[in-house]
Order: sequence, then structure tokens, then C-alpha cells
Amino acid sequence: MHNQIASFRTALDARPVSRYQWLLLLLLVLLLVTDGYDAQVLGYVIPSLAQDWGLEKAAFGPVFSANLLGLTLGSLAVTPLADRFGVHRVLLCCVLLYSSLTVLMVFANSLNSLMLARFVCGIGMGGAMPSAMALMSEYAPPRLRTLMVTLAACGFSLGGAAGGFVAAGFIDSFGWQAVFLAGGIAPLLLFPFLALYLPESLPRLLRDAPPYARLLKLTTKMLPGWQPPAASVQAMEENQNKFTVVALFRDGYARPTLLIWSTFFVSLILLYFMISWLPSLLLESGLALNQANLVTSMFLFAGTLGAVFMAWFADRLKRKVRLLSAVLLAAAVFTVLVGLNHDNPRWLVVCVFAAGFCIIGGQLTLNAFTSNFYPAQVRATGTGWALGVGRFGSILGPLFGSLLLAMHLPVEQIFFFCAIPAVLAALLIIQVRSPAEAVSAPMTTQEAGGSGVQSGASAGLDRH
Repeated sequence: MHNQIASFRTALDARPVSRYQWLLLLLLVLLLVTDGYDAQVLGYVIPSLAQDWGLEKAAFGPVFSANLLGLTLGSLAVTPLADRFGVHRVLLCCVLLYSSLTVLMVFANSLNSLMLARFVCGIGMGGAMPSAMALMSEYAPPRLRTLMVTLAACGFSLGGAAGGFVAAGFIDSFGWQAVFLAGGIAPLLLFPFLALYLPESLPRLLRDAPPYARLLKLTTKMLPGWQPPAASVQAMEENQNKFTVVALFRDGYARPTLLIWSTFFVSLILLYFMISWLPSLLLESGLALNQANLVTSMFLFAGTLGAVFMAWFADRLKRKVRLLSAVLLAAAVFTVLVGLNHDNPRWLVVCVFAAGFCIIGGQLTLNAFTSNFYPAQVRATGTGWALGVGRFGSILGPLFGSLLLAMHLPVEQIFFFCAIPAVLAALLIIQVRSPAEAVSAPMTTQEAGGSGVQSGASAGLDRH
């Protein structure tokens, strides 16, 4: 299978981006817009929901964590199913799950019912994002892969930003229920187009028997005239391994996998702290509810701009981890500055924008980096497990925030403590090397000898 995938990649990279590939990108962006909206919507409605139910905002910390626990389960359990049984059907099931559960949240009347609905909804959302990114990675030209995957992932932050605008416009007139209802109906309207136009993943199509009828039907839309070569014997033997998670620790991937997982864990502590509690902290700083929601939306929108810029730049770098490390350090600096300027509205807006640019932009670029890091046959699993392990950090983020709020610490101290994970993430990601880089690095000290080996090992670096 590997030689067939390599042939497909080479042909894809030699041709202009087809209309079908742009359509695929558009559909995945829209899908992740709905995913991001549903993932972030709780943070926007909690101030109104807490007032309606007569509860303290800190009481909703377990609801955030239940949702994130569902996201974790979805990332860990659903993505291996996508690699084994096909991304297309698994992705559609995820969309149905989180859209229907978001509609049901309209009828929630207690913390327990809301917690259960958010947990089940999280399973669908947790499986959708890595599966969608893996699918985009399969069919993006290698020369544009980081950019196109990141553009798809930007739908997530755009959806989160849209939630703030919807909340600002709907809550006063129609109540918090309308915000949930909009988040459930939108993906249901999109579902028929996803079912009709989304392709199956490339490795899954290559498991069909020759003449690969489903694959050829797809390639006529983007690579007319291309024919898959015969699979090598080694590739067919490797294809018999069904336990895809094990492949993340083989062939030199064990150390970078653990480093990537650790990076996701600490970086998502900061991201989900900001997403969950930024509106409430802005209220503590004296902003009105609508202003707090709009500034939080700007935080998410800035992340989209940051991700697009970083992805464009990353496609021109061989060592993408240097860019990621620098951005994560900048995220720590701007997080501290948000706290220091919380009582200065003008500088607060600037610092929140810069923090979103680095925190969300860096995370989306990290997601794209990870989806391109692993071989095609375990790409969804590699991305899903990185996000899944990271979700344990995202579970801690809201709980950490609720603890700091309950301690009644000054706002600047809260943001200072929450900048520490970004520093740790920067120190971890800079150490990640692909197996090809790990082999080629020692060779540079022996240039008089095995230059041929070095050049062969370096051939795979363009993927990372």
C-alpha cells in the first residue's frame, strides 16, 4: 500500500488543486464550524444559564469537564474505528450524534441532565475533528498540506467565534435555549451534503480489490488518468495489522509520539481554560455580558488568522517545530499581558487578540503538524490519540479555572498561573523529530562517509 500512496501523492503534488479538492475543503470547514460552535457554546451561555437557574458560575465546572471527558473518549475510541472501518461513515455518525444532542440541550433543566448531554455530545465532537483533518490531509497536495489542513481546522475556531455573535444576538431576545438550537440544526442541514460529497480515506479505498472501482471514481475528479500501481508484498503484509494504535510506537515513532502527546496535554490546559472562563473573567473585569462574549469571539477569530498565517509559513519550513515552539512561548507572554491589562479596556482588547492569535493559532497549527506527521494508514489514529491524550489536559483546564476563581485570586495572578503550560509546551515540541530526521541528524557529523544514506533518510522530511 505504501508504494500506491506514494504514487498518489506524487501525482497529486504535480497537478493544480482541483475543484473537487476545494469543495472537500469547503465541506470540512463547514463541518468543523458546526463542531467548533457546539464545543464552545457552553462558555457563552453559562452566565445567562447560571442566572436563570440561580447557581454560581463555578458550579458549571463539572459540566465543562464532562463535555471534555466525552471529547477525550471520542478522540481515543472513535478515531481508530475511522482508520479501520472508514473515515466517511464514522464522520457522519459523529455529526449525527453531536447535532442531535445539542438540540436536546434545549430541554435541559438541571446540572445533571446538562452534564449527561454534554458528555455524549462530546463523544461525537471528539471523533469528528481528527477524522476531518485526517481526510483533508489525505487529499491535499503535499506542497500545500499544512495550509489546507489548517484551513479546515480553522472552521473549529470560526465556529467558536460564531457562537459568541449568536449568543450576543439571541440570548436577550430568545433566551439561552436558542443558542443551543442553532448549534444543533446547522449540522443537520449540512449532513446530506457531507453524505453525498465526502470521500472515503485513501488507505481504505486501496484495501478494495483491483481494479479499485471506488478509488478510480474518486480520482477522475482530481487526478484524471491516474492508475494505482500494484501493491508491494511488504505493503500487503503490513496491511494485515489491525491494531493501529500500536503503530504509533513502531519504526522510531515512540519518542516523538510521547512528546507530541505531552505537548497536547499542557497546551490544551491553557486553551480550554481560556475558552471556558474568559467570558466570566472579562465580566469580573467590568465588561458587560455582550461585550465579554464579543471579546471572546475576537479571541477565537484571532486564532483563525494566526493559524492561516502560521500554516502558510510552516509549509516553507523544514523544521516546523521551531515555529510552534516560538508561538507557544509568545502565547505565554500574551496570556500574562491579558491579566496585567484586565482593567484597561483598550489594551485588554489588543492583548486578548494577540493571545488568541498565538494560543489558538498555535494549537491549530500543532493539530495540522500532527495529522501530517504519521503515515497515511494511521493518520486519523495519530491525530485522534494526540487530541485524546491532550483532552485530559483540557479537562483539567476548566477545573483549574474554577479552583482559581473559588480562591478569589486577583485576575492577573490567575492568568499568570495559566501561562505556565504554554512554556512547558514550547519546551516539549522543540524536541520532536520524525524518524527520518532522527536518522539523518547523526549523519551530518559523518559527511565524509554515508552521504548516500543521509540523502535517502532525508527524503521523507518534506512530510513533516
